[in-house]
Amino acid sequence: MSENILTISDLHTSFFTPVGEVKAVGGVSLKLSKGEVLGIVGESGSGKSVTMLSMLHLLGPSGKVVGGSVNFEGQELTTMNYKQMSDIRANKISMIFQDPMTSLNPVLSVSYQLCEPLIRHKHMTKAEAKKRVIELLHDVGIEPAEERIGQYPHQFSGGQRQRLMIAMALACNPDLLIADEPTTALDVTVQAQILELMKDLQKKWNTAIILITHDLGVIAGMADRVAVMYSGHVVEEGTRRDIFYRPAHPYTQGLLKSVPNPDNLTKERLIPIKGQPPDLLNPPKGCPYALRCPKAMRVCLQYPPETQFVEEGHSAACWLQRAPHGGDAR
Repeated sequence: MSENILTISDLHTSFFTPVGEVKAVGGVSLKLSKGEVLGIVGESGSGKSVTMLSMLHLLGPSGKVVGGSVNFEGQELTTMNYKQMSDIRANKISMIFQDPMTSLNPVLSVSYQLCEPLIRHKHMTKAEAKKRVIELLHDVGIEPAEERIGQYPHQFSGGQRQRLMIAMALACNPDLLIADEPTTALDVTVQAQILELMKDLQKKWNTAIILITHDLGVIAGMADRVAVMYSGHVVEEGTRRDIFYRPAHPYTQGLLKSVPNPDNLTKERLIPIKGQPPDLLNPPKGCPYALRCPKAMRVCLQYPPETQFVEEGHSAACWLQRAPHGGDAR
């Protein structure tokens, strides 16, 4: 694997609300190489999107990075000012947001919205930018591109709007593309088309991708490596094969048991994960998953687990990786 283009080290992010500090991200560390696809999976509220928004300074007035480092191509992002970050966003790092209808401006034409980053970052003329946008619309399968470029977002279907978001994100040939639940609002057929499109464009441009989703099927079809997040922490990380065939953390095992296996010919009852994630206004002092974990030990309630290497390239933040078989279970 090539040299890392992104290194997130011990990132902490909080939201300061009238009722207290919500510790949304509690020490995330991740690495990404050029051309690699990293899948980030976990329940809603596990900190997946907030981690990426922290990197891009898109947290809003109540959110703040309170600790840690985000190094992108040798530049420290957490200390950048607004102008410096505006040169990075949409140029070096692009993001596809969850809902394309709310991400696209309904009163501006597709031409205006897709040409804007090219004029801003690549210093193209309007004519050059329009020509490039037509090429992008061809690439993402919106035809006839020459006619549709002047239309407005409401004149496109949900799948087409998602394709527009992908075209916009790729306009400046970014080194990193963040896709936040890119197929959530789409039907299964369109989901497959969008994922295939992202694969093709990733191969064409050698763009690194961070794919955020709660859909393990999407991860299985796209990711090279997978990070499993829970309650603002990365609880397990490994290759796609490690996560799906050799899961080490009880939370990962629970996620896999709670989704149907299309290869299984016998009927099996799905096993949901009982309970609710912890309150991040008052996070537990031990393992955040301890109260829902069927394998929890007394030590899990008292001390946060350190990340342990299961094997090369595969790690898990779980006391079971250090405890002897049949350890001190409660």
